[in-house]
Amino acid sequence: MKTKIKPDFSVRGNDQLTGKLKQLIHEFQLSYIFYHPANAKVAAHIVIIAEESSDIEHIQSRKWIRNNKDENPILFHIIGQAKMSFERRAGNPFFAWYCQKSAVIYQNPTAKECHDTDWLSFKKRFIRYSVAYSHDRDTLLTTVNRFQELGSLTGLFVSYLKVFEYTIQHLEMLFTGSCFESENLNQRIKQLTCYIQRMEGIFVQKNGNKYYLISELEKAKEVAEDGDEIRLNDKLIESFSLTETKLHKMVLSRLSEFKSLIKSGFPKLPIIDHEESTSRDDQVTEIAAQIVKIQTVEEIYLFHQIQNSQHTTCFLLLIGEGLGTEILNRIQQSVNSRFEGKYSVVLIGHSRSWIQTNLFYQQSFFTKIMKPENLRFQSHSNHPSIHWEHNHTHEYPDLEYLTRSAINLSAQYSVLRNHSEKDNTEGTIDLFSKSILRIFRTLVYSKLSYLPNYLPAFNLWKLCIYAEPRLEKLEYLFEKLSGEDFFKEVAYHSRFHHNLSRLTEKKLQIMDETLDALLHELKTIGDEIKETNDEVT
Repeated sequence: MKTKIKPDFSVRGNDQLTGKLKQLIHEFQLSYIFYHPANAKVAAHIVIIAEESSDIEHIQSRKWIRNNKDENPILFHIIGQAKMSFERRAGNPFFAWYCQKSAVIYQNPTAKECHDTDWLSFKKRFIRYSVAYSHDRDTLLTTVNRFQELGSLTGLFVSYLKVFEYTIQHLEMLFTGSCFESENLNQRIKQLTCYIQRMEGIFVQKNGNKYYLISELEKAKEVAEDGDEIRLNDKLIESFSLTETKLHKMVLSRLSEFKSLIKSGFPKLPIIDHEESTSRDDQVTEIAAQIVKIQTVEEIYLFHQIQNSQHTTCFLLLIGEGLGTEILNRIQQSVNSRFEGKYSVVLIGHSRSWIQTNLFYQQSFFTKIMKPENLRFQSHSNHPSIHWEHNHTHEYPDLEYLTRSAINLSAQYSVLRNHSEKDNTEGTIDLFSKSILRIFRTLVYSKLSYLPNYLPAFNLWKLCIYAEPRLEKLEYLFEKLSGEDFFKEVAYHSRFHHNLSRLTEKKLQIMDETLDALLHELKTIGDEIKETNDEVT
C-alpha cells in the first residue's frame, strides 16, 4: 500500500495547510489523517491519528493547530492509534463517522486498511455504547437522589459534581474524540466551547477561568472537610438538575445525529442546527444598533415602554462587561441625541456574572425582565441563561439601613434649613439633592427588589414610576421647583462644585414641600412591606 495524499485535497488555505500536514508526516509517525470539509453551517474537521500516544502533546503544541482562530476555523483532533481502535470497538460513533475510508487524505503504508462505516455492522456496538452511557448516568443520579432524601447537602453536591464530570466526559468523547481529564472541570468546559458553541449558553461564567455552578458544586469538597454546610446554596439544586439535563440532552442529540449520519453515509450533513433570528421591533433595533456602536454588549432587553403621541421612552437592560455609570450616561445621551427627542432610553446595565452573584436579593426583578419575549438584541445565540434560584423568596437586606440613611440625611437638611442665617443658604441644595438621590434609590429597591448602581436622578425617578406609577403625580413639584431642569440641578449639586448658593425663600419652601412629599411616600411603601412581611411570618 502506498503512502497517499489525495490530489483533490482542498480546504481553505489549501497549499499552506497541505504543506504543514506534509511536514507533520515527516516529523511524526502518523497512521492516518482524515478530513471532513466545511459547509455553510459546520466547520471543517481534521482528525490526525498518531501511531505513538507520546507524540500527541507535541503535535497539539504546534502554533497553527493551537491558535487556529480565523473566521471559519478548522477543528483539529489529535488522537492516538490505540485510542481510535478501542473507541471504535466500544461503539463510540465519533470514530465511526470521522475515521472512515471516505474521509482519508493520508494513510501510512504500515497502517491497516481503513473501511467506511456500515450502519448494519456498527449498530450493535452503537446501541451497547448508548445503553452503557444511560445506565451509568442513572446510577450516578440514584446516588444524588439518595443523598437528597437523607438531607445531606455535602453528599448531594459531591454526587452532582460526579454526574457533571461524567456527562462532560461523554461530550468530550463525542465532539473531540478525547478526554481532557488532566484539566479541572472549569477548563474542560471552556475547551469544549471551541467544539460546541451551544455550551456557552449553558453555564454562566463567574470569571474568565471559572463557571458559577461548578464553583458552587466544588465548595462541597471544602465543606466535606470542615462540615460547614451553611456555605452550600440549596436553592441551586434545581439549577444543577436543569443544567445537567441540558448536557444530557446534548449527548443524546449527538448520538442521534451520528446515527443519522452513519446511516446516510458520506458526504457529511450538518450536525449543528442554528436557530433562525427572530424579527425585532424596528425602533428598538435602531436604538440597539446605536448602543452597540458605542459599547459592546451581549444582550439588550426591553422591559418597559412609555408612549405618547410625540415621544417614546424605552427602558432597557444591557448585559455585558464594563457597563459603569459613565458609559451608560454616554450611551443614553448619544441615543437621545440621535433620535432628536422622538425616542429616549432609560438604561441599566450589568455583567452576567454580577447578576448571577446577586440573585439573593434581586432575582425577582431580573426574572421578570430576562424573558425571551423581552429580548431585543443578542451578539450571538449562545449566551448562557442565568441559573435561577428555586423556591426563591423576596429578601430586602439592608432596606432598613438604606431607609434610615435617606431619612437621616433629609433630617440634616431640615436642621440646616431651620438654623442657617437668612442670607446664607450654602450647602442646603447640596443636602437636598443627595437626599433626593437616596430616597429615589431606596424607593426603587423597596418596590422592585433591585438596588441600582449610582444611576442619574432621571433614571432613578423613571424606575420609581415604573415600580409605582402613582408617584408620577409628584412631578408637578419638580416642575414647580426647577421647570425642566430639575434632574440636571440634582445631578449638578450632588457632585463637588465651588459656586455661591443664591436660593430664594420661595424655592426653599418648594424644596421643603418636595422632600416632605417624597419622605411620606418612602414611609408609606416601607409600612406596606413591613405589613406584608408580618402577614407571611
